Amino acid sequence: MLIPLGLSVPGRLNELVVVFVSIVLQSQPFVLLGVFASAVVQRYLSAERLARWLPRSRLSVVLLASGFGFVAPVCDCGVIPLARRLGAKGLPLYAATTFILAAPVVNPVVLASTAVAFQGDWTIVGLRMAMSLSVAVTVGLLAATLMPDAQPQSVPGPALTAASGEDRRGGALADVVEHAVAEYFDISLFIVLGALFTAVTQTFVPRGDLVALGSSRIGSVVALMPLATLLSICSEADAFVARAFAATFSTGALLAFMTIGQIVDLRNGLLLFRTLPGRLVALIVVVAYGLIFVESLAVNRVLLGP
Repeated sequence: MLIPLGLSVPGRLNELVVVFVSIVLQSQPFVLLGVFASAVVQRYLSAERLARWLPRSRLSVVLLASGFGFVAPVCDCGVIPLARRLGAKGLPLYAATTFILAAPVVNPVVLASTAVAFQGDWTIVGLRMAMSLSVAVTVGLLAATLMPDAQPQSVPGPALTAASGEDRRGGALADVVEHAVAEYFDISLFIVLGALFTAVTQTFVPRGDLVALGSSRIGSVVALMPLATLLSICSEADAFVARAFAATFSTGALLAFMTIGQIVDLRNGLLLFRTLPGRLVALIVVVAYGLIFVESLAVNRVLLGP
């Protein structure tokens, strides 16, 4: 949806508005899912119960968090509110980080959409999941080593005790709605700013030079990774966009596009900085880009030969 350089400024501004509105509207169902899931966690999951459920081993906690997307299938638009609420309930920072990185891909909805986009190619589905897990687990273990006792930054909303039995006026449903509304308005500014930044890049950055790199195994990976970050496509839809590149780009590049775009993207970048320490966000970017780049080249070598 990038604009040819020959278009007039009014034409580009019109396209900018269209792209911006489409990004915001596309994200809303998943943001709402995330904030309501967060509100349900706040209302019904006590810190004591969460502590009983968590294993003692940090490795076990990281592995458990990496698979939590199967029971809480939220995409990248909704995972951060839920992770913040779990952190407020006592989930360690390293576990919340693992969940944020893995859940947008390692969940049944996204895996099914990937299978549909690639016409039942389960090799692509499996490789996408494996690459996402490798980054999530690696960053989670590094965070567990570097900052084992840290918690995600605090979340807004009324301070209610989960399952306290003392329902205020309106009962449990009112509590859930109140928390959801408070958190929605807290994160909406960052979603809007991220969407605006993404729309600007989609409108004014030419794609021709990137597409020209598609013939190179290394160049194709180098081209699609930053493009995925710039486009910031929701995890339920990015496989269909990647499939459109299949005739031009290598398999490794397509996998890199679908993996890095759910870990390092402009739309949720500001919200990630509001949730995690800056040095941890920097670690995520370095590890994700480095590990996915190497894995994508390895996939190309195995599938396409030396």
